[in-house]
Amino acid sequence: MKKTCFSRPWPLWVPLLAVPFIQGCLLSGKGGSGSLSGQGGIGGMRLMLTPAALLRSDAVPAPMLDSVHIRVTAEDMAPMDFSFSGDSLDVDLEGLPAGAGRMIDAYLFRAGRLLYKGRGTFAFQREARTDAALRCDPQFSRVTARFHLPAGMPAPVAGGLLKLSGSPGQYSAPLRVSDEFGSFQVDELPGDVRYDVDMELLDSAGKVRYQADRSGVYLPLGEEAKWDMALLPSQAAAGLSLSLGAPKEATLETGFPSRTRKPARPGEAIVSEFFVAPGEKDSSSQGEWFEVFNRSADTLSLGGCRVARDRSTGVTRSYAFDSARFLPPGKALVFGRAGALADVHYADFSLVNTSSSLLLLCGGDSLLLDSLRYSSAAADSAALPMRDGLVTGLDAGNMSRRGSAGSWCLTKPGEAKAGEARWAYASPGRVDACKDER
Repeated sequence: MKKTCFSRPWPLWVPLLAVPFIQGCLLSGKGGSGSLSGQGGIGGMRLMLTPAALLRSDAVPAPMLDSVHIRVTAEDMAPMDFSFSGDSLDVDLEGLPAGAGRMIDAYLFRAGRLLYKGRGTFAFQREARTDAALRCDPQFSRVTARFHLPAGMPAPVAGGLLKLSGSPGQYSAPLRVSDEFGSFQVDELPGDVRYDVDMELLDSAGKVRYQADRSGVYLPLGEEAKWDMALLPSQAAAGLSLSLGAPKEATLETGFPSRTRKPARPGEAIVSEFFVAPGEKDSSSQGEWFEVFNRSADTLSLGGCRVARDRSTGVTRSYAFDSARFLPPGKALVFGRAGALADVHYADFSLVNTSSSLLLLCGGDSLLLDSLRYSSAAADSAALPMRDGLVTGLDAGNMSRRGSAGSWCLTKPGEAKAGEARWAYASPGRVDACKDER
């Protein structure tokens, strides 16, 4: 009688799972346990030793052995030892006492290292020969890794190496490639040991393109284990967005020949921007300011001129310009409280935070250079817009239509930062194009 049992197929772990060698298969033969019996006499036995690893479809070639040791024991006999040299797996045992319950232990060595071990119970028939087969289980583990190599990889894989380092020593295996699959196999590894595992995939020039590593991984003996290892690119990759900086500019300012004089006609100087209700971060009431722009071709002397405000009924407060204050043509001057970035600071004047009129008067109030009315009420569509924390400014393209509320913008205080639109911010000291931020 001869019975053959195969273990389950070797698992393929994709993409990267290392698996140690697991249990093999038992063969029992004619004269196996309980099949034959006898009393006394001498029997002979032909014992076929079958390493379990050789029964697997993915097994490595037959192991190279250099010695086999057999021990036969039973309750009614003294232990018998047999030693054989060479790598033969078929051995003849002679002079065996006939009887049942004979325990045979087999040990297969190479270079003094025990590679396989087996045990079985048999019965020996008197004056007869018994043929039997004994399974020998490996005393080592195996590590395999199998993974798919994706089509269209940036750097095709041409080679690789799997290395394991532990207390018994260092072990390695090269990459084997078959079509779109790669694999590693390291055989005859001592089990019940922790290993440091390193895996590398190389391109055709021998450069490491992908790698994985794990430290202190336990490799059992005779049990299945799974190790997850992700192969990562060995070089960093980065995406880069390029932004073009503004070119360096040489600014050329031009103007017409001018003289210095006092304002003579309405509209020669106007209020072009104002910040009446700053938030806390903009110094609150101490950060308010307004801007006066010269639309004439001459330098205007502001001595004898003032800005006046009202609160619904008449002029209630005003600010008189210094007699030495001059306003060049096409330029703007900023006047503000102590917390504002202004050309001129004032202390005994403030703007109304909700709604008011501003008047620019000269010549003992006989000349009204400019007047405007602003309001925070959305329903007051005839007034210029005003909101807490925003600057009200005149769009440079609507200078001649400044009486219309639509010619003014609400913009943010401060200056535009890199990547932000300049027109969304106020422009104290100049009149620019703007876009409403409401």
